[in-house]
Amino acid sequence: MEEKIMDVAQSVRPTVFSYIAAAIGFVAAWWTGLPALAQALLIVQAADIVTGLLCAFTGKSTKTESGRINSAVLAMGVVKKGLEWLVVLICVYVGSAVGMDNVSGAAMTYMIATELVSLLENLQIFGLDIPLLRRILDIAQGGDKDEDD
Repeated sequence: MEEKIMDVAQSVRPTVFSYIAAAIGFVAAWWTGLPALAQALLIVQAADIVTGLLCAFTGKSTKTESGRINSAVLAMGVVKKGLEWLVVLICVYVGSAVGMDNVSGAAMTYMIATELVSLLENLQIFGLDIPLLRRILDIAQGGDKDEDD
C-alpha cells in the first residue's frame, strides 16, 4: 500500500511543479514585456491598495465612517483601478490610430500622479510625515501657498 501511495505522489508532483513553474514563467514574461510606465502604474496601484487595506484593518481609514474595512468601498477602489486601465487601453489604440503614440504614456503619468497622492494620504495616516511628501500632497490638493514650515 505504501508503494502505491509513493507511486501516486511521484506521478502528481512533477505535474504540480510544472503548473507552478509555468505560472511563474507566464507572469515573468508578461511583466518584462510591459513598458516601464505600465510597471510603475501597477506598482503604485498595488501599494495604494495595500496601504489602504492597512489603514482599514487598523481602523484609520478615511474612506468609511467606521474607519474599518468595507467591501463596497474596496470593490469601488478596485473598479476604479480597472477603469484606469481601460482608459490606458483606449489611449493606446486611439493614440496609435492618430499617430500619437505618447497619449497612453501621458495618461499613465497622470494616473501615477493621482495614485501617488492617494498613497501619500495613506502614509500620512500612519504618521509617515516626510516634509517633501507633505509639500507634494499640499500642491496636489491645491494648497500651493508659499508658507514657511
